[in-house]
Amino acid sequence: MKLYYNPISTYSQKVLIAFYEKELDFDPEIIDLMNPDAGEKYRDVYPMGKVPCLQLDDGHIIPESSIIVEYIDPLATPTLIKGDADETRRIRFKDRMFDLYLNDAVVTLLFQGMKPDSEQDPERIEKAKFHIATTYSFMENEFANQPYANGEEFMMSDCSAAPGLFYAENIAPFAEHKNISAYWERLKSRPSIQRVHEEAAPILAAFMAQSAG
Repeated sequence: MKLYYNPISTYSQKVLIAFYEKELDFDPEIIDLMNPDAGEKYRDVYPMGKVPCLQLDDGHIIPESSIIVEYIDPLATPTLIKGDADETRRIRFKDRMFDLYLNDAVVTLLFQGMKPDSEQDPERIEKAKFHIATTYSFMENEFANQPYANGEEFMMSDCSAAPGLFYAENIAPFAEHKNISAYWERLKSRPSIQRVHEEAAPILAAFMAQSAG
């Protein structure tokens, strides 16, 4: 399998965490989406131009982070989507919640903050802040009673939460939420997430330096 991704992309990080948890091999293909030529070339593989995207040995393309995780889940342990119909529904619900209302909102604040004040979109910023605050309230309540998003075990929903919290630590701090903070410490102790952070660090530093320049 070949994985097209970028180490600082939140959705790429989500998929990488799943791969690393399972210790599954893949052929890495890093896409520099800030490079127009690289982005255009990548569209020959996946016309939408989004990462991550998994290409199977027969050439079949599997885009979208949640779908990729669902595809690889039966291939190796640990299982990231498990339980009866109601339990798996809850895992998928939190996966989508963390993607849509934490991850996307944090990324919005990140990119809006890189723009001059005159070019920022106040409506988008306020909407993102609302989504983050609402999600934090939900998470703080949930993690009062369980170590991971769906209970005692690390699941796909935790793969989704980790990338958003990685950026949120500086962009939308959650230190005042003791249960979220404790959850984040648990996530950071996992080798899969440590590896993702190590791989992202030099590329993120270069990206921030380029953006500041």
